Amino acid sequence: MALKGKSTPMRRITFALTAALALGGLGAASQADAAVPAVRKIALVDMQTVLNETKQGKKARTKLEKSSEAKAKKLESKRNKLEQEMAAAQSKSGADLAKAQEDLQRQYMELQQMYMQLQQDLAVQEGELLEQIYKNSQSLVSDLAKEYGVDLVLIRDDSTVIYAASGMDITKELVKRYDAKYK
Repeated sequence: MALKGKSTPMRRITFALTAALALGGLGAASQADAAVPAVRKIALVDMQTVLNETKQGKKARTKLEKSSEAKAKKLESKRNKLEQEMAAAQSKSGADLAKAQEDLQRQYMELQQMYMQLQQDLAVQEGELLEQIYKNSQSLVSDLAKEYGVDLVLIRDDSTVIYAASGMDITKELVKRYDAKYK
């Protein structure tokens, strides 16, 4: 057993390994720091504005609204039918009332499922339309960044960008070029 404070071959090996690992780790950290490029110029794009102001975005919004209205009418029709049957069931009694209540409960569950399915369908439609606009915007943003000498383009959002000087926003130019390219 080694005495406390005395240098033993095992302690020397452990110390040498620890030092090598520490120095190796420092070397790796400095290499990682060197690999990060300096960002000289940043620009912002407000994608919500792109979605709302481009011709394609407006068409997509109109299409979604029409689809939503049609689905809402279908849902409303089913709900009205259910309300009528509920009113009719109030005049029943005994076994007829129990059967009517069971049928109403089933119809109510179907109505809820229909509502949830319609919500999902709208979300999928919206996602597909938005994805296309985002994809189209990427190449235009890349071109704008190169043209303006921008190193980094961020999406402007209240939760991600708290402050930015007004000259850094390229959204208006993106909307203009988007409409020119995607009619």
